[in-house]
Amino acid sequence: MKKFVMIAATMALALGVAGAQDTAPVTSATVTNFTDIPAGHWAKDAVDLITQKGLIQGFPDGTFRGNENLTRYQAALIFARLLQTGALTQAAPALSAEDLATITKGMQDVSTELAAIGSRVDDLEKASTDQQGRVTALEDKIAAMDSATTDTSSVDELTSRIDALEAAMQNMPEGPAGPAGADGAAGPVGPAGPAGAQGPAGPQGPAGPAGSTANVDALTARVSALEARGTTSTTTNSTVTTTPATPATTVVIGDTMGSDMTMMADDQSNSGLYVGVSTGAIFSGEKGSAFGKSVPFVSSFGATVGASKVLFGLGVRANVDYVPQTQAIQADVNAMYALGVGRLSPYVGAGFGLSSSAVSATDSTKATDYYVNGIIGADFKVVGNLSAFGEFDGKYYLSNKGSGTNNTDAAATSTSKSFSPAAKIGLKYYF
Repeated sequence: MKKFVMIAATMALALGVAGAQDTAPVTSATVTNFTDIPAGHWAKDAVDLITQKGLIQGFPDGTFRGNENLTRYQAALIFARLLQTGALTQAAPALSAEDLATITKGMQDVSTELAAIGSRVDDLEKASTDQQGRVTALEDKIAAMDSATTDTSSVDELTSRIDALEAAMQNMPEGPAGPAGADGAAGPVGPAGPAGAQGPAGPQGPAGPAGSTANVDALTARVSALEARGTTSTTTNSTVTTTPATPATTVVIGDTMGSDMTMMADDQSNSGLYVGVSTGAIFSGEKGSAFGKSVPFVSSFGATVGASKVLFGLGVRANVDYVPQTQAIQADVNAMYALGVGRLSPYVGAGFGLSSSAVSATDSTKATDYYVNGIIGADFKVVGNLSAFGEFDGKYYLSNKGSGTNNTDAAATSTSKSFSPAAKIGLKYYF
């Protein structure tokens, strides 16, 4: 129904009530000048009357909105105000049976809304009581804070925490942003309810002592913000894909020897097992020939197998060499120690071996001689796991029974000792 129909019905009721209130008049309210009802409007007197009786208060923006439909809640509100003032009961004897039936039917139509309004009034009264209790509790706390002395140690502690957190936040890397979630659909907006009456302002609490609790509260707020930021930086993303950094294969610990010859502490690119082949020159005793010319050495050819990572940084290596000039076979086992691992890898070694050869060029009887071996050399990484190496070997023979010792001294006997230096070059393959 249109609002002006309800206004007319209420106006008739209000006039009847006014005539029947000689004993209990309704307190008049200030007339509100609604912005949408100008002076001279045909309904202005009626609107002023029901506003003065307190039945209608208009909207918070100062409008009456007379052309809008009257909701059931608004109708219930008008009836509730009549019931609260008791005017409806006082006006009953002066109303006709038809008027009473109309009013009764209207109240029955909005009975649900009347009950809801009564419940809201009860809730408002309870909320007002609870609010007053909270105001009282706050006043008690403020009074206690006002009488408490300032604890400067708490301020110092908070300052230290802030300094530590700010330093940590400056060094904290920001994590990668997580994937954006899908936006949820917005729900429908519900109808606005009628504006409630504004409650009275609470009493203002006493001011705290200057430079005491205010400082503590400010420092506490800064600490909370920094701690929240630090927690968010590490847990912002529920799913973060990370790629572990590839461990460095080498760590520089010494001086550099050119851009491609850096001395390294350790090489984790292989297992340390290797095999190799070599050729060498022995610079003592027998003399050989090369390309038809005499040379001051005899040649040897050999094979080697070893492991560079065995125990406490030590490795082990076994060599087998063949000397065609004397038809000697020499084998030794050596303990090796790498002075550095990387592109260029120096090493040293020492071991023990034996030589099996003919007694002489005219006596083919096999004789065995033992020797102590010393090694100094270097590996040079060529490509992948392939390395070239060069080294100097020194064999100290403990006997001179066979020609493999290369001891050509005319005064030498089978028990004579001798030293035989040699140089080797070759290739190694690391697994």
